[in-house]
Amino acid sequence: MKRFQIALCDTNKQELEGYATVCRGICEKNGLSADFKLYASSGDLLFDMGPHEFTWMFNIFIIDPENGFSDMPSAIRRVGYNGVILYLSHSKSPEHYQQAFDAGAYNFIEKGTEPQLLFRFQSVFEAALQTAKQIDRQFLMVSCAGELRRIEVKDIHYFESAADHMVNVVYNGGSFQFLSTMKGLEERFRDRGFVRVHRSYLVSVDAIHRVEPGTLTLNSGRRILVSRDRYPALKTAMFCWQT
Repeated sequence: MKRFQIALCDTNKQELEGYATVCRGICEKNGLSADFKLYASSGDLLFDMGPHEFTWMFNIFIIDPENGFSDMPSAIRRVGYNGVILYLSHSKSPEHYQQAFDAGAYNFIEKGTEPQLLFRFQSVFEAALQTAKQIDRQFLMVSCAGELRRIEVKDIHYFESAADHMVNVVYNGGSFQFLSTMKGLEERFRDRGFVRVHRSYLVSVDAIHRVEPGTLTLNSGRRILVSRDRYPALKTAMFCWQT
């Protein structure tokens, strides 16, 4: 299972660590593996934000806009982050509520140790996790030799096995090799319109133009081998999958 990446940003270190503990417990309860990055100053966050790829790594940002973090949500959006942002604060400032709205925040939650406030945070965070899962499914994040790519799943044509346990993904605009297995990719993408047509190929049904015994032709004109034993599954996928 993919590990989610969650950032918490709060200058109050005690509350920062406390809510991180609460979030870990909620993730464990929901069977979700997650890593947490804690930022106690906006300077630390800005330092890490150097490369734009940084924000692509996170599924959820939880931010207290007070004491220097008020401009961070909009800054995160400007560098291309399209995931979930939660505001978590004691603040009742109309300015902070307006900033949350402008940044497309998922919710604005009041901090507190009272049972009703903790229950509300738990409910909102669990819902945010489900939203983040759906957003994450829209992209493939891959890296190799220090280079990171974020590829929209809808743009992928096919995956092809390569040498040295590498896989090549071909998509609108290019291709990229990364370390993976065809079996793992097949399991991950089988419910997203991809079908294994050969031991070396996993193909998007949307990218297929024509199917013939032994081969298929993509919309790009590329021809790909189809194994005899996988031909029935390919025909079924072509019939059942709807864009």
